[in-house]
Amino acid sequence: MISSGILLSADQFLLVTLLVRIGVMASLATILVRYRFFQRILLAEDRGRREDWQFAALFGVFIALGIGLRLLLGYVGADISLAGILLIGLLTGPVTGAVAGAVIGIFPSLGGEMLTIPMNALYGVVGGLAGKTTPTRDAVWNFSPLTWINVYRFLKANLFKTRLSWQVALIFACIAMDAAAIAVGRHFAEQRLLFSLRPEGTLVLVAMFVSTIACLGIPLKIWNSTRVEMMLEKQGALVARARFDTLRSQINPHFLFNTLNSIAATIRSDPAKARQILVKLSGILRRLLHTEEDTTPLRDELAFIDAYLDIELARFGPEKLRIDRQIDPQTLDVQVPSMILQPLVENAIQHGLSPKMGGGGIRISTRLVNGQVVIEIEDDGLGISEDRIPTALISGIGLSNVNERLQVMFGPQCRLQLDSRPGRGTRVRIDIPDPSAQALPRTVLG
Repeated sequence: MISSGILLSADQFLLVTLLVRIGVMASLATILVRYRFFQRILLAEDRGRREDWQFAALFGVFIALGIGLRLLLGYVGADISLAGILLIGLLTGPVTGAVAGAVIGIFPSLGGEMLTIPMNALYGVVGGLAGKTTPTRDAVWNFSPLTWINVYRFLKANLFKTRLSWQVALIFACIAMDAAAIAVGRHFAEQRLLFSLRPEGTLVLVAMFVSTIACLGIPLKIWNSTRVEMMLEKQGALVARARFDTLRSQINPHFLFNTLNSIAATIRSDPAKARQILVKLSGILRRLLHTEEDTTPLRDELAFIDAYLDIELARFGPEKLRIDRQIDPQTLDVQVPSMILQPLVENAIQHGLSPKMGGGGIRISTRLVNGQVVIEIEDDGLGISEDRIPTALISGIGLSNVNERLQVMFGPQCRLQLDSRPGRGTRVRIDIPDPSAQALPRTVLG
C-alpha cells in the first residue's frame, strides 16, 4: 500500500486507519457536545425514550456519512459504524440500537453489502444488552477504555468474581463484535457482503480490538466531562438560589420591624396617622406575599418605593421629608432584584434624615450611562465618615444585603458604590449591566 509516497504494508496501513478512526470518533464527540441541543438530548438527567431516539437519529446520520465517505471516496478511516452503533445501543438500549443499526445499514446494503443490516442490528442489540448490565443508567459514563491496562489490578479485581463486571462485559462485547465482523467479512470476502478490516498479524488484531474499545470509551469520557460540568453548574445554581432567597428573606422582617416601630411611635399621639400607615403597610405586605419572583421590572420596584415613601411621609410629614424623582423612562423595563431599592431608601431616611433636625430630602434617579443602568439614592442628611464606609458595606443589614444579592445575580459586572460626607449626606449608586446587551445570569434565574 502506498500512502503519500511511503510504501506501507497492509497491516501498517490498517494501523494508520485505526488511529484515524479514533481521531474521527474523538473529533465528532467533541464537536457534538458543544451544542446545547445535543447536551439536552444526551446529558439531561430526565432523558427519556424521545431523547434516546433523537440521539440515535443524530449520531446515526454522522455514522452514515462516514460510511458514505468509505463507499464513495474509499476513505476507510471515516467508517466508525461498528463502534458507533455499539455506542448507540449502549446509551439508548437494545431496541433503539437495533433499529438505528438496521437503518444505518440500508445505504451500504444498496451497494451490495447485504449483510450490513443484520450485522449492524446485532451491534446495536449487543451494545444495548451490555448497557443493561450497568448497576444504574448513569454508571455507563464511568466506563474507561483504559480499564484493562493495569493487568495486575484488572485480574485481581475481576478474575475470581462469580459475576462479571459490566465494564469487562462491555470490553468483551467490543472484542466479540469485532471478531464476528472479521469472521463474517472473511467468509463472504468474494461476494463482498460485509465490509470489515482484515488484520494479518496477531498484534494488529489486538490493536484493532483496542481501537474499537477506545472508539467506544473516548466519546463517553468527553461527554462525561461536559456532564460533570453541567452538574456542577446546576449545583452552583441551587446554592446561588438558596443564598439569594435567604438574603431576600432578611429584608422583609427588617422592613416590617421598622415600620411597626413607626406605627407604635404614632399610635397614641396621632391615631389617624397610625391608621393611615397601617393601611399603606397592608398594601405593601399584600404585594410581598404575592411576589415570588427573583426579579421585577424597575417600574414595579419604583411603584413599591412610592408606597413605602407614602408611609414615611405620613409619619414625618411633607415638610420634613422632601422627595425628588428623576427617572429615565428608558430604564423602567430593566429587570432588577425584588426589594433592592427599599433598603437603600430606608437607610437614607432612618440614618440620614431622621436624626437631622428639620428633616431633609431624598433623591431617586435612574439613567443609562455607557451601556449601564445607573440607579442612585441620595440624601442630604447627616452622612457618615469616610473610615466607616467599608464597615457599612459589610455590617449594615440593608447595604450588605443589597450588595450580596447584586453580586449573586449579576456577578462582578454590577457595582454598588457608597459616597458620603459628614453633614452633607450620602449617595448610593448601583451600576447594572444593560439588559439589551446580555441576559441575566442563569445561575440565579435557572
